[in-house]
Amino acid sequence: MDKIYTFSPSEFAFGHAGCKRCYYDQKVNGIKVSVPFPSVFSKLDILQKNFYHDKSSDLLGANIQPGTIKTDYAKMQKSKVLEDNKGRKFQLKGKIDAYVDHKDFYSIIDFKVTNINEQKIDTYATQLLSYALMFEQPEQGHLKLDPIKNLGIFCFEPDTMVDYQSSPNFKMKTKYYDIKKDDQKMFSFITDVVDLLEGQTPSSDQKCSICKVRGLI
Repeated sequence: MDKIYTFSPSEFAFGHAGCKRCYYDQKVNGIKVSVPFPSVFSKLDILQKNFYHDKSSDLLGANIQPGTIKTDYAKMQKSKVLEDNKGRKFQLKGKIDAYVDHKDFYSIIDFKVTNINEQKIDTYATQLLSYALMFEQPEQGHLKLDPIKNLGIFCFEPDTMVDYQSSPNFKMKTKYYDIKKDDQKMFSFITDVVDLLEGQTPSSDQKCSICKVRGLI
């Protein structure tokens, strides 16, 4: 049976985009160094989803047609088994933050608590492109959103602290960044990722703290 590579959309931004040696070790050798994710971000995620669910997409400040934001799809989504540009099988699996129902089409939105910077477009593009494939070409039994016309990241950055009923409250700056939907770009990217995983072990990255520790062992 042909090997089927499984990828989560977030691993491209938080794994592959960083140290290639560590990413290779994780995917090929099963060696993963886990860094605890601060629980405060999980709390923020819940608050964001509760606030925006069933609200108008006008709140995003995005240049997209009006629609209704949906944040209540919590199921693990899977794409059907796909093939990269060299015929190697892969499947995408993950969860989204939100989508917008425009009645005749859909947009997928990812919430990010981060410094507002246009470089985020490049950092997170593959994550959003993965979501588009997952929902337009889902495994049987999973939600299908078709067609998906818009992809975007909606960034939140703490700006100021204000007094509200004698309690401190953060005020957030927000910014929406559009990401161009391009399925062929995503398939080319996956092809490069599988090439990496099927190639020689990458050299250690001297900028990577984990690789530096590896060199001392």
